[in-house]
Amino acid sequence: MNMGSFELDSRSIEVLTAVIESYIEKNEPIGSRTITKKYDFNLSPATIRNVMADLEQAGLLSQPHTSAGRVPSDKGYRLYAETIVNHKTLVVKEKNDIHSAAFSEERRDMKEMVTSVTEALSELSMQAGLMGLTSWSATPIKKVHFVHIENRLTLSVMVAVGGEMKSQLVRTEENFSQDTLDKLSNYFNDRFSGLTLKQIRAQLLNEISSARNRMDSLISIALAIAEGIEDQAPHNSDETIFIKRTSNLIGQQSSGMSLQKIKALFRTLDEKEKLAQLLNECMKSNGVNLLIGGESEIEELEDFSLITHPFHGGDGTAIGSVGIIGLKRMDYGHIMALVAYTAAQVSLRLAGRSYEAQN
Repeated sequence: MNMGSFELDSRSIEVLTAVIESYIEKNEPIGSRTITKKYDFNLSPATIRNVMADLEQAGLLSQPHTSAGRVPSDKGYRLYAETIVNHKTLVVKEKNDIHSAAFSEERRDMKEMVTSVTEALSELSMQAGLMGLTSWSATPIKKVHFVHIENRLTLSVMVAVGGEMKSQLVRTEENFSQDTLDKLSNYFNDRFSGLTLKQIRAQLLNEISSARNRMDSLISIALAIAEGIEDQAPHNSDETIFIKRTSNLIGQQSSGMSLQKIKALFRTLDEKEKLAQLLNECMKSNGVNLLIGGESEIEELEDFSLITHPFHGGDGTAIGSVGIIGLKRMDYGHIMALVAYTAAQVSLRLAGRSYEAQN
């Protein structure tokens, strides 16, 4: 593996792995003698020091103080997590706990399931678990029913692909009878099931420009109501981002954080807007996504890593992400396995499929 002018050979990979795993365990700079004693590389401390110096020059390690050992850099952690470490096999209890959190009959509501899964991730990882859902304007709609309430006021009852139901009042310029709204409900469900409100609106605009038949008026009504629903749909990240056990982060890192940094971290996690933007980007990937330290471009998370994986609705559309915020010196193999397995279980639940958790 070529790192600029530095060739990352098998010996370099072994030393880098040893430094990172020792640092994860000890949380202190790692010197060459520590590596020599712990690992049977059949190399002298001087040789290991030279390799560590090369790794530092390549930007994979850093040295906090001249007389101290080395610690992994963000670049080093990424190389380790992406190309060196393997996903660990989860134990039966971990699989059962995640499966139960996703499929419990007591958690039929989408938000109840999300809360349960996030809590399970936090407990199993000893970090902060989180899940992000797309806003309603970007959520695939499975079924919709329109109900006449009063003059120019319509109630829309929508069921998302994930099973969550939402009712919303929509004011329109015209008054529509219940008979018209029933036809409109059938029209929506026949034509647009599985699409988002944005996609429905775009398709209606296309149809209304090309339609030359008696359906013109119904398409116009559908467009008016779809625009009303989308305009009034909540976009608050507090309703779409769920985080559990943030105290896990402080408990493990507080010795190295000032009170000011702790307050800033809690403020960032509480406001959630920056996290919502990150999760939206993470949903574009197909597998495990890593943001390590400064890669998140959120100053308050520079000492932490965010590991996520998208989950999907019944039609295969990504409708959210599940993840863990943890210390950079986390057990990446275990955390990535937890996140990937959880995303798979949530996707199965949202697709209406299930299988017995493994014993």
